[in-house]
Amino acid sequence: MDIVEEPPIAEQKLGSGFYILNQGNYTAGNASLSYYSYESLQIKNNLFYQKNGIPLGDVAQSMTFWKHIAFIVLNNSGTIWAINASTGKLAGKISNLHSPRYVCVIDAEKSYVSDIYTPGIFVFQTSTMQPLGTIQTGKSTEQLVLFENNVFAANWSQYNQTASNNTIQVIDIGLDQLIDSIVVAKEPNSMVLDKDNKLWVLCSGGFMNDEIPALFRINPKTLVIEKRFDFPQIEMAPEQLTLNGTKDTLYYLNNGIFRMSIQDNDLPDTEFVEEGNRNYFALAIEPESSEVIVTDAGNYMQNGYVFRFRSDGIIIDSLKSGIIPGFIGFNK
Repeated sequence: MDIVEEPPIAEQKLGSGFYILNQGNYTAGNASLSYYSYESLQIKNNLFYQKNGIPLGDVAQSMTFWKHIAFIVLNNSGTIWAINASTGKLAGKISNLHSPRYVCVIDAEKSYVSDIYTPGIFVFQTSTMQPLGTIQTGKSTEQLVLFENNVFAANWSQYNQTASNNTIQVIDIGLDQLIDSIVVAKEPNSMVLDKDNKLWVLCSGGFMNDEIPALFRINPKTLVIEKRFDFPQIEMAPEQLTLNGTKDTLYYLNNGIFRMSIQDNDLPDTEFVEEGNRNYFALAIEPESSEVIVTDAGNYMQNGYVFRFRSDGIIIDSLKSGIIPGFIGFNK
C-alpha cells in the first residue's frame, strides 16, 4: 500500500504536541492513540479510531517520524500503520509481519524494522511501504540507531531462541548485512546517540536478574566500549534511556526518574523525580524545553496517566490517557 501524500479531504491539523501510544492488553486489541496539544493544553484520546474509523490494533509498540509521516508499529498485530503526523489520518499500511518492534528510517528508499521473535530485520521502501526483504541476524532485535553507514541493533530478548541477548549488532546499510557485534550486558533495552556521536546503551542485566545492570558508552566508529557504569544492585532493572534536546544529558527510569550528564564519571545516587505510588512505564524529554514526560501504567488494566514535569522536576500537570500508556512521540 503506497503512502498517501495528502489526505483526500482537508483535515484539521493537530498542532504542536506529542503522541502517546497506549499499548493496550496483549491479545485484547485495545491499543489506542492519544495526542496532547501544547496549544489547547488538552489531550485527545482514541485519536486513531476517531480519525480513521478503525481500531489501532493489538499492542502499540513504537512510533517513528519521517517528513510528514509517522509510522506506528503494532507488535502483536504484525502491522505498521503510516499516518499523516499533522492530522492523524491514515496514509499507508504494512501487514502480516511477525512481531515488529521499531522502525528505523534510512532514507526515502529504505527502512529497517526490528522483530522480537524473528532472527532478522525486515526491510521496506520508506516512500511506498513496499517490502524489500529481510536481513539475517541470527538473533531477535529491539531498538535501532542509525549512525553514518551503520545501524546498531540491540539484541534484547531471549524469547524462543538460544542465542545470547547481550550484544549490539552492527548492520551495514549499503550491504544490508550484519558485519559485526559488540558484547555488552544482558538485555540491552534502550540506546541513544549523544551530541559527541557516542552511543549509549542501557542494559537491565536480564529478566531474572542474571547479572548486574549496566550503562555503556560506545564509540560507534571504532566499536570500542569507552565507559561502563555498573548499577549498585543486581535487583535493579533500569530502562527507557533517553536524551534532552541538546543531547548532553541522559535520563532513564529505575523506578523513579534519574538524570546524568554525558560527562559524569558516576551514576547518579538520587532520583531526579521520585516514583512515589505511581508506576512509571515510559519516559521522554521534550527536545526544546527539556520538559520531562513520563507515563504511569497503573494496574495495567484501567486507563493510565501521563505526567508532565518542568526541566527542574516541578510537576506541571497529569493527563488521563489509555490503557498502558507507552511510547511518546513529539510532533513538530
